[in-house]
Amino acid sequence: MDEETGDDVPPGAKAEIAEAVGYDSKDEMIAAFLDGAAAAQAAELTDDDREDPEARLRAACERLFVAPGDERAGLHVAVMELLSHAPYNETLRQPLRQLEGATLDALAGIIREGVEDGTFREVDPDATAAFLLAAADGSTGFHVALEMDIGADIRRGWSAYVDSLLADG
Repeated sequence: MDEETGDDVPPGAKAEIAEAVGYDSKDEMIAAFLDGAAAAQAAELTDDDREDPEARLRAACERLFVAPGDERAGLHVAVMELLSHAPYNETLRQPLRQLEGATLDALAGIIREGVEDGTFREVDPDATAAFLLAAADGSTGFHVALEMDIGADIRRGWSAYVDSLLADG
């Protein structure tokens, strides 16, 4: 069995499994998982011992810009696939919005703190967070899903972007 996709599970069995564990559909089961993932993602990005906003932002980027071999890569690809269904699936849309929103809020909070304490130059924390999340989500498509060998380029790109945010940079 492909453990990431469950591809050898017979059609209909996924719905039966979802029903057996207390959900009316597999979409509801996925939505419940996404609800938990949103809280976990926010905690992962904000529960950082580092006091320096620059170090926290770099650590957050390390977590968001995953590589094909990273243990979180499968989850990032799965979320990317679910995002493609969101316009047509109300059950998944809201939990996906919460997941992306939790990530945006965590990033914006780090950036806002950095602007306030003088670590970062005057930038719009929400717009900056949105740009970083969009870049991270996009990198999942071509770097992780397609396994294009551009990891070093992506790392240099987001690192240079963070450098450009520095007040003294």
